[in-house]
Amino acid sequence: MEKIIKILENIINWGLIILVFLTPLFFLPITTDFYFFNKSMLLYCFVAILLILWGLKMVLTRQVKFVRTPFDLPVALFALVTILALAVSQTPKPGVFFNFGVGQQIIALTVLYFLITNNTRKDTEPNTEKHGTQLVTALIISGVILSLVAIYQFIGIGETFAPVDWLKDKAFSPAGGLLPLAIFLAVSLVLVLTRIYTEWKTERHGNLLLFYSFTLLLLIFGLGVTIYQLFTTARPLLLPYWAGWQIAIETVKRFPLLGFGPGNFLNAFTQTKPLNFNLTNLWGPGNFLNAFTQTKPLNFNLTNFWAARFGSSSNWYLELLTTFGILGLLSYLFLVWRVIRTGFKHELLRCYIATLLIFILFAFLPANFLLLFVFYILLATLALELQTGEFKEESKILPQIIFGLIILVVLGVGYFGARIYAAEYFFKQSLDALAQNKGTETYNLQIRTISFNPYEDVYRQAYSQTNLALANALASKPDLSDQDRENISILIQQTIREGKAAVALNPGNVVNWENLVGIYRNLINFAQGADQWAIASLQQAIILDPTNPQLRLSLGGIYYALANYDEAIRFFQQAVDLKPNLANSHYNLAVAYREKKEYAKAVGEMETTLQLVDPNSPDYQKAKGELEDLRAKLPAEEVAPKTPTGEQQLSTPQPLPSPVIKPPLQLPEEVAPEISPAPEATPTP
Repeated sequence: MEKIIKILENIINWGLIILVFLTPLFFLPITTDFYFFNKSMLLYCFVAILLILWGLKMVLTRQVKFVRTPFDLPVALFALVTILALAVSQTPKPGVFFNFGVGQQIIALTVLYFLITNNTRKDTEPNTEKHGTQLVTALIISGVILSLVAIYQFIGIGETFAPVDWLKDKAFSPAGGLLPLAIFLAVSLVLVLTRIYTEWKTERHGNLLLFYSFTLLLLIFGLGVTIYQLFTTARPLLLPYWAGWQIAIETVKRFPLLGFGPGNFLNAFTQTKPLNFNLTNLWGPGNFLNAFTQTKPLNFNLTNFWAARFGSSSNWYLELLTTFGILGLLSYLFLVWRVIRTGFKHELLRCYIATLLIFILFAFLPANFLLLFVFYILLATLALELQTGEFKEESKILPQIIFGLIILVVLGVGYFGARIYAAEYFFKQSLDALAQNKGTETYNLQIRTISFNPYEDVYRQAYSQTNLALANALASKPDLSDQDRENISILIQQTIREGKAAVALNPGNVVNWENLVGIYRNLINFAQGADQWAIASLQQAIILDPTNPQLRLSLGGIYYALANYDEAIRFFQQAVDLKPNLANSHYNLAVAYREKKEYAKAVGEMETTLQLVDPNSPDYQKAKGELEDLRAKLPAEEVAPKTPTGEQQLSTPQPLPSPVIKPPLQLPEEVAPEISPAPEATPTP
């Protein structure tokens, strides 16, 4: 029996070492997210297996034993708050089980922490490393390999010889991006420096010190080329700290204790971003995303990335406050305080400095899975040096009960995890088929995707667009038979059903409403009532992203296409108020005034447009010609040209989509959007 127990202990120890070594390097190109999704799945698989082995060890030894460390309470408390935040999250409850996001990752990392502290032995023989040190060594070796890959990519070898496009990218890294790579290499660098210091202090100046010195050089070189790219060709887009702070404060006003819920930042952002965020030049597209859209402050429109939508806050602490609430931030700060206090008391060195570095990095950068993983590994390794005792209960029944509970939990997590992974696999295949213009194959693969995970709104969005594309292709035929009309009707109803399903799964995500708006707008010439459905959906999107001028432009564009120029002018003017330096808002407003024959106002808006577009662009010449036509319709004394100074691009209000089906299709009433009564949001300049 003792031999079997010894084998189990060795398997658990080596399993932990392999997990720590593999995670920074692991990725698979068979899912839409090559990196963090697969790294997290690797974590879940290893944790599940090791947890079963730990439970089996309890059964065989007939005792339940837990090692006590100073960090157990804050780690467990933070995990408990995470579970509570998931329970009250703005995400519909079934989706919690079909989404292994940051909240679920923290729970898995907490289990990993206790696996390490309770199953990694401390050797007492002289001149032998602790098993915890082997975990750190595994991290360092991974860092060296990642450095070599970074150097390999930077000097262009991958670009020359790689068989696939994504491997030719100089920014490619198994770590999941240049920013995660730089952070991981910086932490690895500190770990090696502490090793060198320890070796030097003990006057062991042999081959081991030489090896660490060579490792240090590789890490410095890899970190150097990574930082160079981050400051030149691959600058990361991060939310400004002032915007992250305002979003966090607005979120606390609404959901003080537990925030929007883990992974809901986008919803908060769109609803509370500042208005001056719009007065910037950068365009771009999560559930921090939910928090982001709903709470971004108004002055966000003044920044260079006003049109971007962020899936994470400015740093980890602000994201905790936004998505985990006050309880989440306080529980994590309790952990930070306990680590700092304990480290000073015991004069620790090994992992302590690297852990402090992570705390500092969390204050300047958003967290990612790899950084959280390294943090929990270092925390557990640090805890191994600070064991304060143990709880031991001799029993035959209790270990069996715990083992049974472990099996039930692992089976449940494994079931949901397998379905989540299968859905991601088939979704990636559907996108590959779409890129090859294989419409039918895309359609069938997305059906399989949704059958495995019906609670992911992104899948519903994609499937709705596939149905719409097939309907458009069929409607483009010159002569439609009755069967064609029936097939088009079925595809359109499926399009709307899936668009509405995405909204139902995450109603706080403005992207889902924008998708539904696009569907209804494309159906205006297909089905009766689609114009009003599009308008109603856009109004709901505006409520969720009240400071976004693009939504006002879109709504004004629909009214313009329907020749309702008064309403078009009203929403174009709101877009101007939200972002006065957006040329397209002024241009669309000028065009709407022209259609109403209010030429003086049209001239004023067109002159403003010329100030904002590039004088060397075709758009400038187009607007200049239209301005001259408008001036020709004014009395001479009203003509007063202005000097242009801008560089933006213009687009007229979009016409109604084609093809047109006559007579329009009659669709059932249930395809109309389900809008909750809410006041229409209006801009506050």
